[in-house]
Amino acid sequence: MPQIIQQLLQPKYCQPLFYIVLFVCSFGFMKDVSGIPSTWMPNDKVMHHLIFLTLMLLWQASYPKKTVLGTLLLVIYGGAVEIAQATFTNRMGDWWDWAADNSGIMLGLLLWKLLITPYFATESKLTK
Repeated sequence: MPQIIQQLLQPKYCQPLFYIVLFVCSFGFMKDVSGIPSTWMPNDKVMHHLIFLTLMLLWQASYPKKTVLGTLLLVIYGGAVEIAQATFTNRMGDWWDWAADNSGIMLGLLLWKLLITPYFATESKLTK
């Protein structure tokens, strides 16, 4: 991984980005999407999966030593979004969306563990 990417993955850059993405997603989850053409976005479950994959990767880059906490918080957040949609909006809360959220979280953890973490370990050994 080039040096610039390693620098950009530092918590001081990823933490603000994590909270910006979380805020934008929270707004989007509560927004009425009935006027948006269904051809504009891919399958709803795919969107949930990709959003939570992104959130998990950003969490890991922001708080690398707090994996369990981040996983639990994002799982709870995904469930809370579905409850809020069913309770406070004209949207329908869908537990399959929550399952898609959780699959994105798990894939994010897997990608971090298999791709990012080993690379950083190899890089640090090379620079010593």
